[in-house]
Amino acid sequence: MTHEKPDTPEDQRPLHLPADRARAFCQDVFSQLGAPEDEARTCSDLIVETSLRGIDSHGITILPVYARRIRSGQIRPGVQPEVVRQNGVTALMDGRQGLGHVTSVVAMDLAISKALDAGVGAVSAFNLNHNGAISLYALRAAERGLIGLCMANATPRVAPYGGREGVHGTNPIAYAIPAGTPIVFDCATGHAAAPIARAKEAGRPIPPGVALDREGRPTTDAGTALEGWLLPVGGVIGYGFGLLVDVLVGALSGSCCGKDVPPVSDLTSPYGCGFFALALDPSRFAGEERFRERVDFLTRSVRACPPMKGMEEVRLPGQRGDAERGRRLREGIPFEGEGWRRLMEALAACGLDVAPWQVP
Repeated sequence: MTHEKPDTPEDQRPLHLPADRARAFCQDVFSQLGAPEDEARTCSDLIVETSLRGIDSHGITILPVYARRIRSGQIRPGVQPEVVRQNGVTALMDGRQGLGHVTSVVAMDLAISKALDAGVGAVSAFNLNHNGAISLYALRAAERGLIGLCMANATPRVAPYGGREGVHGTNPIAYAIPAGTPIVFDCATGHAAAPIARAKEAGRPIPPGVALDREGRPTTDAGTALEGWLLPVGGVIGYGFGLLVDVLVGALSGSCCGKDVPPVSDLTSPYGCGFFALALDPSRFAGEERFRERVDFLTRSVRACPPMKGMEEVRLPGQRGDAERGRRLREGIPFEGEGWRRLMEALAACGLDVAPWQVP
């Protein structure tokens, strides 16, 4: 771990955590929380990869959230997912409240296996817990030459278009397309609470069209928004895709969807969100060679598009994350000193020994 700017006060100095040390840290945390070695490694690899790609809200800083949920019994390390029903191309999976990252890997890998055998593989899983950045599961398919599509539902904090209270979760959708460098897209269909919380901390208003107050009135006050409801991204577009997520994740698995997804804040009961994984083998359609040629044509067309005024270039989905990953592999995962201290305090409050990881 390295410091920068030695003339800066200790708690404000940026820290840079090398990727290998970050993995060791995460594995130590999950091991202390009772996760078997293979599960600790799976979760750690995914969480560190998330941080490397610059998705910090779902990376290392989220560890205290998992620690609290494991300590409460909401997440059950060591509990393996169970396939309830399957055929050559589909499967229904029960996550049994195990680690969300582990169940999602098992679900996506099962979809990949079916796609390699039959051209298509689809798995809908229920009884999950938070599983981080879902684009990483779609990327597992792209790394095998397949198209990967993933979705997850969540606590209903997002109002439907024209509505005044939450019905859906932020319900992310992600896809990954095999190419020279995989095209990777990941977005929430509803506005997220994290940027609103940062705006509140900074004393800034939020943009219009992001949130409602508790009574369902539009607001730009961050504090009021955090106590109210979120709005779908892009209005009716986010609403439509958010509804699709609940159908494929919840309704298709016969499980929680919409307003009956339990509140994640209630640590006394299971969470119960779900996950959907789809894998498609391009070789079963126009053929792998023709597919690759067409994707290459698309990527070249995007890169050749003249940028708008003020923009340096037109980027493909995932390009920023790839660049950030390369930078962080060289320089380490950045943390503000105060942020690292808060992370240590939050983990210590869960009964974890973080002494070996304190900044000297």
